[in-house]
Amino acid sequence: MTVNTASSTGSETLAEPKEVHEPEIEPNTKTLSPSDNDDMIDIEAATNTKPNQLSTFKWILVCFCVYISDFVYGLDTTIAADIQGAVTQTFGTVDQLAWLGAGFALGSTAVILPGGALFNSFNQKWLYVAGVVLFEVGSALCGAAPSMSALIVGRVLAGAGGTGIYLGTLNFFSSELVSPERRGAYISGISIVWGLGAVLGPAIGGAFSISKATWRWGFYINLVLGALAAPIWIFLLPSVHPTKGVSIKDRLLRLDFLGFILSAAAWSIFTIVFIAGGNNWAWKDGRTIASLVVCGVLTLAYILQQYFCILTTPSTRSFPGHLLRYKVHILLGTSTACVISSLYVAIYYIPVYFQFVESDSPLKAAVRILPLVLVAVAVSFSSGSLLAKVKYYKPHYLVSGILITLGSTLFYAYIDPSVSAGVIYGVSVVMALGIGLTWQIGYTVATLKVLPQDIGNALSIQNLSQIGGSTIALVIAGQVFQDDAFSRLSTALSGQGYSAAQIHDAVAGAQSVVLSQLEGELRDRALLAITDAIKTTFIPVITAGALIFVAGFSMKMEKLF
Repeated sequence: MTVNTASSTGSETLAEPKEVHEPEIEPNTKTLSPSDNDDMIDIEAATNTKPNQLSTFKWILVCFCVYISDFVYGLDTTIAADIQGAVTQTFGTVDQLAWLGAGFALGSTAVILPGGALFNSFNQKWLYVAGVVLFEVGSALCGAAPSMSALIVGRVLAGAGGTGIYLGTLNFFSSELVSPERRGAYISGISIVWGLGAVLGPAIGGAFSISKATWRWGFYINLVLGALAAPIWIFLLPSVHPTKGVSIKDRLLRLDFLGFILSAAAWSIFTIVFIAGGNNWAWKDGRTIASLVVCGVLTLAYILQQYFCILTTPSTRSFPGHLLRYKVHILLGTSTACVISSLYVAIYYIPVYFQFVESDSPLKAAVRILPLVLVAVAVSFSSGSLLAKVKYYKPHYLVSGILITLGSTLFYAYIDPSVSAGVIYGVSVVMALGIGLTWQIGYTVATLKVLPQDIGNALSIQNLSQIGGSTIALVIAGQVFQDDAFSRLSTALSGQGYSAAQIHDAVAGAQSVVLSQLEGELRDRALLAITDAIKTTFIPVITAGALIFVAGFSMKMEKLF
Protein backbone atom coordinates (compact mmCIF):
# COMPACT_ATOMS: atom_id res chain seq x y z
CA MET A 1 0.00 0.00 0.00
CA THR A 2 1.31 3.44 -0.86
CA VAL A 3 0.57 6.66 0.94
CA ASN A 4 1.67 9.95 -0.52
CA THR A 5 2.58 12.43 2.20
CA ALA A 6 3.47 16.08 1.79
CA SER A 7 5.64 17.21 -1.06
CA SER A 8 9.22 18.33 -0.70
CA THR A 9 10.10 21.58 0.95
CA GLY A 10 9.80 24.75 -1.00
CA SER A 11 12.70 27.13 -1.38
CA GLU A 12 13.83 29.08 1.64
CA THR A 13 15.66 32.37 1.61
CA LEU A 14 18.79 32.85 3.61
CA ALA A 15 18.08 36.41 4.61
CA GLU A 16 16.09 36.81 7.78
CA PRO A 17 12.72 38.45 7.28
CA LYS A 18 12.39 41.97 8.61
CA GLU A 19 9.88 40.78 11.10
CA VAL A 20 9.20 37.16 11.96
CA HIS A 21 5.95 36.44 13.71
CA GLU A 22 5.55 33.38 15.87
CA PRO A 23 3.13 31.04 14.06
CA GLU A 24 -0.29 30.94 15.61
CA ILE A 25 -2.32 27.78 16.07
CA GLU A 26 -6.05 27.98 15.89
CA PRO A 27 -8.55 25.14 15.93
CA ASN A 28 -10.45 24.27 12.77
CA THR A 29 -8.01 26.16 10.54
CA LYS A 30 -8.72 25.94 6.82
CA THR A 31 -6.21 25.01 4.18
CA LEU A 32 -2.85 26.70 4.07
CA SER A 33 -0.35 27.07 1.30
CA PRO A 34 3.41 26.89 1.69
CA SER A 35 3.60 30.61 1.03
CA ASP A 36 1.52 31.49 4.07
CA ASN A 37 3.51 33.04 6.89
CA ASP A 38 2.00 30.60 9.35
CA ASP A 39 3.73 27.50 10.60
CA MET A 40 1.10 24.86 11.13
CA ILE A 41 -0.56 21.83 9.60
CA ASP A 42 -3.83 21.99 7.73
CA ILE A 43 -5.65 20.16 10.49
CA GLU A 44 -8.89 19.76 8.58
CA ALA A 45 -7.22 18.20 5.55
CA ALA A 46 -5.06 15.95 7.68
CA THR A 47 -8.01 14.81 9.73
CA ASN A 48 -9.93 13.88 6.58
CA THR A 49 -7.21 11.39 5.67
CA LYS A 50 -8.12 7.89 6.69
CA PRO A 51 -5.38 6.90 9.13
CA ASN A 52 -6.12 3.23 8.73
CA GLN A 53 -6.21 1.84 5.22
CA LEU A 54 -5.34 -1.61 6.57
CA SER A 55 -7.84 -3.85 8.29
CA THR A 56 -8.00 -3.39 12.05
CA PHE A 57 -6.17 -6.66 12.68
CA LYS A 58 -3.39 -5.88 10.19
CA TRP A 59 -3.03 -2.33 11.53
CA ILE A 60 -2.62 -3.64 15.08
CA LEU A 61 -0.13 -6.24 13.87
CA VAL A 62 1.90 -3.62 12.00
CA CYS A 63 1.95 -1.27 15.00
CA PHE A 64 2.93 -4.11 17.32
CA CYS A 65 5.89 -5.13 15.16
CA VAL A 66 6.99 -1.53 14.65
CA TYR A 67 6.95 -1.08 18.42
CA ILE A 68 9.00 -4.28 18.74
CA SER A 69 11.81 -2.56 16.84
CA ASP A 70 11.70 0.37 19.25
CA PHE A 71 11.82 -2.11 22.13
CA VAL A 72 15.06 -3.68 20.88
CA TYR A 73 16.46 -0.18 20.24
CA GLY A 74 15.76 0.74 23.86
CA LEU A 75 17.16 -2.60 24.98
CA ASP A 76 20.45 -1.97 23.21
CA THR A 77 20.67 1.58 24.50
CA THR A 78 21.24 0.45 28.09
CA ILE A 79 22.27 -3.19 27.84
CA ALA A 80 25.94 -2.22 28.01
CA ALA A 81 25.47 -0.74 31.49
CA ASP A 82 25.68 -4.10 33.26
CA ILE A 83 27.97 -6.19 31.05
CA GLN A 84 31.10 -4.09 31.48
CA GLY A 85 32.65 -6.38 34.08
CA ALA A 86 32.06 -9.46 31.94
CA VAL A 87 33.43 -7.72 28.84
CA THR A 88 36.52 -6.69 30.81
CA GLN A 89 37.09 -10.30 31.82
CA THR A 90 36.83 -11.35 28.16
CA PHE A 91 39.00 -8.67 26.56
CA GLY A 92 40.85 -7.06 29.50
CA THR A 93 40.54 -3.48 28.21
CA VAL A 94 39.27 -1.26 31.01
CA ASP A 95 40.34 1.97 29.28
CA GLN A 96 37.90 1.33 26.40
CA LEU A 97 34.83 0.45 28.46
CA ALA A 98 33.27 3.89 28.01
CA TRP A 99 32.90 3.11 24.31
CA LEU A 100 30.30 0.42 25.01
CA GLY A 101 27.74 3.11 25.77
CA ALA A 102 29.23 6.07 23.93
CA GLY A 103 29.89 4.11 20.71
CA PHE A 104 26.20 3.31 20.39
CA ALA A 105 25.27 6.93 21.11
CA LEU A 106 27.87 8.16 18.60
CA GLY A 107 26.49 5.96 15.83
CA SER A 108 22.99 7.17 16.63
CA THR A 109 23.93 10.85 16.58
CA ALA A 110 26.20 10.82 13.54
CA VAL A 111 23.42 9.70 11.19
CA ILE A 112 20.55 11.84 12.50
CA LEU A 113 20.85 14.56 9.86
CA PRO A 114 21.58 12.24 6.90
CA GLY A 115 18.81 9.95 8.11
CA GLY A 116 16.35 12.79 8.40
CA ALA A 117 17.15 13.96 4.87
CA LEU A 118 16.75 10.46 3.48
CA PHE A 119 13.41 9.96 5.21
CA ASN A 120 12.27 13.27 3.70
CA SER A 121 13.25 12.12 0.21
CA PHE A 122 12.79 8.37 -0.24
CA ASN A 123 10.33 5.59 0.49
CA GLN A 124 10.22 5.56 4.27
CA LYS A 125 9.28 1.90 4.54
CA TRP A 126 12.48 0.63 2.95
CA LEU A 127 14.64 3.15 4.79
CA TYR A 128 13.13 1.83 8.01
CA VAL A 129 13.83 -1.76 6.95
CA ALA A 130 17.41 -0.76 6.06
CA GLY A 131 17.80 0.70 9.55
CA VAL A 132 16.60 -2.56 11.07
CA VAL A 133 19.06 -4.56 8.94
CA LEU A 134 21.99 -2.30 9.93
CA PHE A 135 20.98 -2.58 13.58
CA GLU A 136 20.88 -6.37 13.36
CA VAL A 137 24.25 -6.51 11.59
CA GLY A 138 25.75 -4.39 14.37
CA SER A 139 24.18 -6.63 17.01
CA ALA A 140 25.53 -9.75 15.30
CA LEU A 141 29.02 -8.24 15.19
CA CYS A 142 28.80 -7.35 18.89
CA GLY A 143 27.76 -10.87 19.79
CA ALA A 144 30.51 -12.50 17.76
CA ALA A 145 33.18 -9.86 18.45
CA PRO A 146 36.69 -11.39 18.66
CA SER A 147 38.14 -8.20 20.16
CA MET A 148 37.15 -5.01 21.93
CA SER A 149 37.69 -3.04 18.72
CA ALA A 150 35.21 -5.25 16.85
CA LEU A 151 32.72 -4.86 19.69
CA ILE A 152 33.00 -1.06 19.51
CA VAL A 153 32.50 -1.10 15.72
CA GLY A 154 29.42 -3.25 16.22
CA ARG A 155 28.06 -0.81 18.79
CA VAL A 156 28.53 2.12 16.40
CA LEU A 157 26.77 0.24 13.57
CA ALA A 158 23.92 -0.77 15.88
CA GLY A 159 23.55 2.83 17.01
CA ALA A 160 23.34 4.05 13.41
CA GLY A 161 20.75 1.39 12.61
CA GLY A 162 18.85 2.28 15.77
CA THR A 163 18.48 5.84 14.56
CA GLY A 164 17.00 4.49 11.32
CA ILE A 165 14.50 2.50 13.38
CA TYR A 166 13.61 5.50 15.51
CA LEU A 167 13.30 7.88 12.57
CA GLY A 168 11.22 5.34 10.68
CA THR A 169 8.81 4.86 13.57
CA LEU A 170 8.42 8.59 14.17
CA ASN A 171 7.84 9.30 10.48
CA PHE A 172 5.39 6.40 10.28
CA PHE A 173 3.25 7.75 13.12
CA SER A 174 3.66 11.37 11.97
CA SER A 175 2.49 10.66 8.42
CA GLU A 176 -1.03 10.82 7.04
CA LEU A 177 -1.52 7.28 8.27
CA VAL A 178 -2.32 8.77 11.68
CA SER A 179 -4.59 11.76 12.28
CA PRO A 180 -3.20 14.70 14.31
CA GLU A 181 -5.56 14.01 17.21
CA ARG A 182 -4.30 10.42 17.58
CA ARG A 183 -0.68 11.15 16.76
CA GLY A 184 0.28 12.06 20.32
CA ALA A 185 -0.91 8.72 21.71
CA TYR A 186 0.91 6.72 19.02
CA ILE A 187 4.16 8.65 19.49
CA SER A 188 3.87 8.31 23.27
CA GLY A 189 3.64 4.57 22.67
CA ILE A 190 7.20 4.75 21.37
CA SER A 191 8.38 5.93 24.79
CA ILE A 192 6.54 3.05 26.45
CA VAL A 193 8.20 0.28 24.45
CA TRP A 194 11.55 2.08 24.34
CA GLY A 195 11.32 2.58 28.10
CA LEU A 196 10.55 -1.09 28.68
CA GLY A 197 13.56 -2.00 26.58
CA ALA A 198 15.73 0.53 28.42
CA VAL A 199 14.74 -0.76 31.86
CA LEU A 200 15.11 -4.40 30.83
CA GLY A 201 18.43 -3.76 29.06
CA PRO A 202 20.63 -3.73 32.18
CA ALA A 203 18.64 -6.60 33.70
CA ILE A 204 18.89 -8.77 30.58
CA GLY A 205 22.53 -7.87 30.07
CA GLY A 206 23.32 -8.62 33.70
CA ALA A 207 21.43 -11.92 33.60
CA PHE A 208 23.23 -13.08 30.46
CA SER A 209 26.62 -11.96 31.78
CA ILE A 210 26.37 -14.30 34.79
CA SER A 211 24.83 -17.21 32.85
CA LYS A 212 26.36 -19.89 30.66
CA ALA A 213 25.05 -18.03 27.62
CA THR A 214 27.51 -15.18 28.46
CA TRP A 215 27.14 -11.47 27.72
CA ARG A 216 27.20 -12.17 23.97
CA TRP A 217 23.56 -13.27 24.04
CA GLY A 218 22.66 -9.81 25.26
CA PHE A 219 23.24 -8.82 21.63
CA TYR A 220 22.14 -12.02 19.90
CA ILE A 221 18.67 -11.65 21.41
CA ASN A 222 18.09 -8.70 19.06
CA LEU A 223 18.46 -11.06 16.11
CA VAL A 224 15.78 -13.38 17.48
CA LEU A 225 13.25 -10.58 18.04
CA GLY A 226 14.05 -9.04 14.66
CA ALA A 227 13.54 -12.33 12.84
CA LEU A 228 10.09 -12.76 14.41
CA ALA A 229 8.88 -9.33 13.28
CA ALA A 230 10.64 -9.14 9.91
CA PRO A 231 7.81 -10.64 7.78
CA ILE A 232 5.39 -7.95 8.99
CA TRP A 233 7.85 -5.13 8.31
CA ILE A 234 8.48 -6.41 4.80
CA PHE A 235 5.01 -7.47 3.65
CA LEU A 236 2.47 -5.40 5.62
CA LEU A 237 4.16 -2.13 6.56
CA PRO A 238 2.66 0.61 4.33
CA SER A 239 4.92 2.59 2.03
CA VAL A 240 5.12 6.33 2.61
CA HIS A 241 6.49 8.48 -0.23
CA PRO A 242 7.32 12.05 0.90
CA THR A 243 8.47 13.10 -2.60
CA LYS A 244 6.46 10.93 -4.95
CA GLY A 245 6.92 11.87 -8.59
CA VAL A 246 10.48 13.18 -8.21
CA SER A 247 13.19 11.12 -9.91
CA ILE A 248 15.77 9.28 -7.81
CA LYS A 249 18.54 11.28 -9.50
CA ASP A 250 16.94 14.58 -8.50
CA ARG A 251 16.42 13.36 -4.96
CA LEU A 252 20.07 12.32 -4.68
CA LEU A 253 21.25 15.66 -6.06
CA ARG A 254 19.26 17.44 -3.36
CA LEU A 255 21.16 15.75 -0.54
CA ASP A 256 23.64 17.87 1.40
CA PHE A 257 26.60 15.48 1.38
CA LEU A 258 29.11 18.08 2.58
CA GLY A 259 26.87 18.96 5.51
CA PHE A 260 26.47 15.28 6.40
CA ILE A 261 30.24 14.76 6.46
CA LEU A 262 30.98 17.87 8.52
CA SER A 263 28.29 17.18 11.12
CA ALA A 264 29.21 13.50 11.51
CA ALA A 265 32.90 14.37 11.82
CA ALA A 266 32.21 17.03 14.47
CA TRP A 267 30.13 14.61 16.56
CA SER A 268 32.78 11.90 16.22
CA ILE A 269 35.67 14.11 17.33
CA PHE A 270 33.57 15.49 20.21
CA THR A 271 32.87 11.99 21.49
CA ILE A 272 36.46 10.82 21.08
CA VAL A 273 38.01 13.76 22.89
CA PHE A 274 35.66 13.60 25.88
CA ILE A 275 36.10 9.85 26.29
CA ALA A 276 39.89 9.86 25.82
CA GLY A 277 40.48 13.13 27.68
CA GLY A 278 41.43 12.51 31.29
CA ASN A 279 41.64 8.74 30.71
CA ASN A 280 43.81 7.74 27.75
CA TRP A 281 45.06 11.30 27.24
CA ALA A 282 45.76 13.97 29.85
CA TRP A 283 43.71 17.14 29.42
CA LYS A 284 46.92 19.08 28.74
CA ASP A 285 48.10 16.47 26.22
CA GLY A 286 48.70 17.83 22.74
CA ARG A 287 46.32 15.23 21.29
CA THR A 288 43.50 16.40 23.53
CA ILE A 289 44.06 20.06 22.69
CA ALA A 290 44.38 19.32 18.97
CA SER A 291 41.18 17.27 19.00
CA LEU A 292 39.27 20.06 20.75
CA VAL A 293 40.51 22.54 18.15
CA VAL A 294 39.54 20.23 15.28
CA CYS A 295 36.09 19.72 16.82
CA GLY A 296 35.61 23.48 17.09
CA VAL A 297 36.79 24.07 13.52
CA LEU A 298 34.49 21.37 12.14
CA THR A 299 31.53 22.76 14.06
CA LEU A 300 32.21 26.29 12.81
CA ALA A 301 32.71 25.00 9.26
CA TYR A 302 29.36 23.22 9.42
CA ILE A 303 27.57 26.33 10.69
CA LEU A 304 29.08 28.46 7.92
CA GLN A 305 28.37 25.80 5.29
CA GLN A 306 24.73 25.72 6.34
CA TYR A 307 24.36 29.49 6.57
CA PHE A 308 25.93 30.24 3.19
CA CYS A 309 24.53 27.06 1.59
CA ILE A 310 27.88 25.87 0.27
CA LEU A 311 27.27 22.95 -2.15
CA THR A 312 23.64 22.91 -1.06
CA THR A 313 20.55 25.13 -1.22
CA PRO A 314 18.31 26.76 1.42
CA SER A 315 15.65 24.12 0.83
CA THR A 316 17.96 21.09 0.88
CA ARG A 317 20.59 21.88 3.52
CA SER A 318 20.95 19.15 6.12
CA PHE A 319 19.92 21.25 9.10
CA PRO A 320 16.49 22.91 8.73
CA GLY A 321 17.69 26.24 10.09
CA HIS A 322 14.70 28.10 8.70
CA LEU A 323 12.55 26.57 11.46
CA LEU A 324 14.73 28.22 14.10
CA ARG A 325 13.23 31.55 13.05
CA TYR A 326 10.31 30.41 15.15
CA LYS A 327 10.90 30.49 18.88
CA VAL A 328 8.73 27.46 19.57
CA HIS A 329 11.14 25.09 17.79
CA ILE A 330 14.11 26.41 19.75
CA LEU A 331 12.21 25.97 23.01
CA LEU A 332 10.97 22.49 22.09
CA GLY A 333 14.43 21.35 21.00
CA THR A 334 16.07 22.68 24.17
CA SER A 335 13.45 21.00 26.36
CA THR A 336 13.74 17.67 24.55
CA ALA A 337 17.52 17.64 24.98
CA CYS A 338 17.21 18.49 28.68
CA VAL A 339 14.56 15.82 29.34
CA ILE A 340 16.50 13.01 27.70
CA SER A 341 19.71 14.09 29.44
CA SER A 342 17.94 13.87 32.80
CA LEU A 343 16.63 10.40 31.99
CA TYR A 344 19.96 9.01 30.82
CA VAL A 345 21.94 10.31 33.79
CA ALA A 346 19.41 8.76 36.18
CA ILE A 347 19.27 5.42 34.32
CA TYR A 348 23.05 5.06 34.28
CA TYR A 349 24.06 6.42 37.68
CA ILE A 350 21.35 5.25 40.08
CA PRO A 351 22.41 1.61 39.44
CA VAL A 352 26.04 2.67 39.87
CA TYR A 353 25.15 3.98 43.34
CA PHE A 354 23.59 0.67 44.39
CA GLN A 355 26.44 -1.40 42.94
CA PHE A 356 29.01 0.52 44.96
CA VAL A 357 27.09 1.22 48.17
CA GLU A 358 24.91 -1.89 48.46
CA SER A 359 27.28 -4.23 46.56
CA ASP A 360 24.37 -5.15 44.29
CA SER A 361 24.84 -7.55 41.42
CA PRO A 362 24.33 -6.04 37.96
CA LEU A 363 20.90 -7.69 37.77
CA LYS A 364 19.73 -6.41 41.15
CA ALA A 365 21.07 -2.91 40.47
CA ALA A 366 19.13 -2.84 37.20
CA VAL A 367 15.92 -3.74 39.03
CA ARG A 368 16.46 -0.72 41.29
CA ILE A 369 15.60 1.68 38.45
CA LEU A 370 12.21 0.08 37.80
CA PRO A 371 10.35 2.82 39.73
CA LEU A 372 12.04 5.50 37.64
CA VAL A 373 11.50 4.00 34.20
CA LEU A 374 8.06 2.47 34.72
CA VAL A 375 6.65 5.72 36.13
CA ALA A 376 8.28 7.75 33.35
CA VAL A 377 6.84 5.42 30.71
CA ALA A 378 3.35 5.44 32.22
CA VAL A 379 3.31 9.22 32.57
CA SER A 380 4.63 9.66 29.03
CA PHE A 381 1.77 7.63 27.60
CA SER A 382 -0.77 9.48 29.75
CA SER A 383 0.81 12.78 28.75
CA GLY A 384 0.23 12.10 25.06
CA SER A 385 -3.41 11.21 25.68
CA LEU A 386 -3.86 14.21 27.98
CA LEU A 387 -2.40 16.53 25.36
CA ALA A 388 -4.98 15.32 22.84
CA LYS A 389 -7.77 16.24 25.27
CA VAL A 390 -6.47 19.45 26.84
CA LYS A 391 -4.77 20.71 23.64
CA TYR A 392 -2.46 23.05 25.60
CA TYR A 393 1.20 22.07 25.75
CA LYS A 394 2.74 24.87 27.84
CA PRO A 395 1.55 23.49 31.23
CA HIS A 396 3.29 20.17 30.49
CA TYR A 397 6.67 21.90 30.25
CA LEU A 398 6.17 24.11 33.29
CA VAL A 399 5.25 21.20 35.55
CA SER A 400 7.94 18.98 34.01
CA GLY A 401 10.67 21.52 34.72
CA ILE A 402 9.55 21.93 38.33
CA LEU A 403 9.44 18.19 39.02
CA ILE A 404 12.79 17.39 37.38
CA THR A 405 14.48 20.25 39.23
CA LEU A 406 12.90 19.20 42.52
CA GLY A 407 13.72 15.51 42.12
CA SER A 408 17.34 16.03 41.07
CA THR A 409 17.90 18.61 43.82
CA LEU A 410 16.56 16.17 46.42
CA PHE A 411 18.81 13.46 45.01
CA TYR A 412 21.82 15.75 45.29
CA ALA A 413 20.88 16.83 48.81
CA TYR A 414 20.06 13.48 50.37
CA ILE A 415 22.16 10.82 48.68
CA ASP A 416 24.92 9.34 50.82
CA PRO A 417 26.02 5.81 51.75
CA SER A 418 23.60 5.65 54.69
CA VAL A 419 20.40 6.78 52.96
CA SER A 420 17.69 4.14 52.60
CA ALA A 421 16.72 2.65 49.26
CA GLY A 422 13.18 3.93 49.79
CA VAL A 423 14.40 7.53 49.70
CA ILE A 424 16.19 6.90 46.40
CA TYR A 425 13.04 5.31 44.96
CA GLY A 426 10.87 8.21 46.11
CA VAL A 427 13.19 10.85 44.67
CA SER A 428 13.52 8.95 41.39
CA VAL A 429 9.71 8.81 41.08
CA VAL A 430 9.53 12.61 41.42
CA MET A 431 12.05 12.92 38.60
CA ALA A 432 10.18 10.31 36.56
CA LEU A 433 6.93 12.28 36.78
CA GLY A 434 8.65 15.31 35.29
CA ILE A 435 10.50 13.32 32.64
CA GLY A 436 7.39 11.48 31.50
CA LEU A 437 5.37 14.67 31.02
CA THR A 438 7.62 15.98 28.23
CA TRP A 439 9.60 12.94 27.13
CA GLN A 440 7.88 12.56 23.75
CA ILE A 441 5.31 15.33 23.34
CA GLY A 442 7.88 17.61 21.70
CA TYR A 443 7.51 15.48 18.56
CA THR A 444 3.75 15.93 18.53
CA VAL A 445 3.88 19.67 19.14
CA ALA A 446 6.68 20.25 16.62
CA THR A 447 4.89 18.42 13.80
CA LEU A 448 1.71 20.39 14.45
CA LYS A 449 3.57 23.70 14.35
CA VAL A 450 4.76 23.37 10.75
CA LEU A 451 3.33 23.05 7.28
CA PRO A 452 3.00 19.46 6.02
CA GLN A 453 6.12 19.67 3.86
CA ASP A 454 8.17 20.61 6.93
CA ILE A 455 7.05 17.75 9.18
CA GLY A 456 10.23 15.80 8.42
CA ASN A 457 12.36 18.85 9.19
CA ALA A 458 10.57 19.36 12.51
CA LEU A 459 11.23 15.72 13.37
CA SER A 460 14.91 16.16 12.46
CA ILE A 461 15.30 18.99 14.97
CA GLN A 462 13.60 16.93 17.68
CA ASN A 463 15.70 13.87 16.83
CA LEU A 464 18.93 15.86 16.90
CA SER A 465 17.90 17.30 20.27
CA GLN A 466 16.92 13.95 21.75
CA ILE A 467 19.64 11.65 20.44
CA GLY A 468 22.30 14.38 20.46
CA GLY A 469 21.28 15.31 23.99
CA SER A 470 21.65 11.70 25.12
CA THR A 471 25.12 11.50 23.57
CA ILE A 472 26.28 14.70 25.23
CA ALA A 473 24.76 13.62 28.55
CA LEU A 474 26.49 10.23 28.53
CA VAL A 475 29.85 11.58 27.44
CA ILE A 476 29.95 14.54 29.83
CA ALA A 477 28.40 12.71 32.80
CA GLY A 478 30.82 9.84 32.29
CA GLN A 479 33.77 12.21 32.20
CA VAL A 480 32.57 14.12 35.27
CA PHE A 481 32.06 10.91 37.23
CA GLN A 482 35.36 9.33 36.21
CA ASP A 483 37.43 12.43 36.98
CA ASP A 484 35.65 13.35 40.20
CA ALA A 485 35.51 9.79 41.53
CA PHE A 486 39.18 9.19 40.76
CA SER A 487 40.18 12.43 42.47
CA ARG A 488 38.04 11.84 45.57
CA LEU A 489 38.93 8.15 45.85
CA SER A 490 42.64 8.91 45.47
CA THR A 491 42.37 11.37 48.35
CA ALA A 492 40.38 8.93 50.50
CA LEU A 493 42.90 6.13 49.93
CA SER A 494 46.01 8.29 50.11
CA GLY A 495 48.90 6.45 51.72
CA GLN A 496 47.32 2.99 51.37
CA GLY A 497 49.61 1.86 48.56
CA TYR A 498 47.05 1.62 45.77
CA SER A 499 48.22 2.55 42.28
CA ALA A 500 46.42 4.94 39.97
CA ALA A 501 45.54 1.99 37.70
CA GLN A 502 43.88 0.13 40.58
CA ILE A 503 41.83 3.18 41.53
CA HIS A 504 40.80 3.69 37.89
CA ASP A 505 39.69 0.06 37.75
CA ALA A 506 37.62 0.49 40.91
CA VAL A 507 35.90 3.59 39.53
CA ALA A 508 35.22 1.82 36.22
CA GLY A 509 33.40 -0.95 38.04
CA ALA A 510 35.84 -3.56 36.80
CA GLN A 511 36.66 -6.67 38.82
CA SER A 512 38.87 -4.72 41.19
CA VAL A 513 39.96 -5.87 44.62
CA VAL A 514 40.31 -2.34 45.98
CA LEU A 515 36.90 -1.87 47.60
CA SER A 516 36.64 -5.53 48.63
CA GLN A 517 39.82 -5.15 50.69
CA LEU A 518 38.68 -2.04 52.56
CA GLU A 519 37.15 -2.21 56.01
CA GLY A 520 35.81 0.11 58.69
CA GLU A 521 36.40 3.84 58.45
CA LEU A 522 38.56 3.53 55.35
CA ARG A 523 35.77 1.79 53.47
CA ASP A 524 33.29 4.43 54.64
CA ARG A 525 35.54 7.19 53.30
CA ALA A 526 35.88 5.40 49.97
CA LEU A 527 32.12 4.92 49.59
CA LEU A 528 31.51 8.56 50.51
CA ALA A 529 33.99 9.60 47.82
CA ILE A 530 32.16 7.52 45.20
CA THR A 531 28.76 8.77 46.36
CA ASP A 532 29.86 12.40 46.20
CA ALA A 533 31.08 11.83 42.64
CA ILE A 534 27.69 10.36 41.69
CA LYS A 535 26.02 13.43 43.20
CA THR A 536 28.13 15.64 40.95
CA THR A 537 26.63 14.03 37.84
CA PHE A 538 23.20 15.30 38.93
CA ILE A 539 24.21 18.97 38.91
CA PRO A 540 23.62 19.11 35.12
CA VAL A 541 20.21 17.48 35.72
CA ILE A 542 19.25 20.27 38.11
CA THR A 543 20.27 22.76 35.43
CA ALA A 544 18.32 20.83 32.78
CA GLY A 545 15.15 20.93 34.88
CA ALA A 546 15.51 24.68 35.34
CA LEU A 547 15.98 25.17 31.59
CA ILE A 548 12.82 23.17 30.86
CA PHE A 549 10.86 25.41 33.23
CA VAL A 550 12.27 28.56 31.59
CA ALA A 551 11.44 27.17 28.14
CA GLY A 552 7.90 26.35 29.26
CA PHE A 553 7.48 29.81 30.73
CA SER A 554 8.57 31.30 27.38
CA MET A 555 6.04 29.27 25.36
CA LYS A 556 2.69 30.64 24.29
CA MET A 557 -0.49 29.50 25.97
CA GLU A 558 -2.15 28.21 22.80
CA LYS A 559 -4.16 25.25 21.60
CA LEU A 560 -2.65 22.72 19.23
CA PHE A 561 -5.84 21.86 17.34
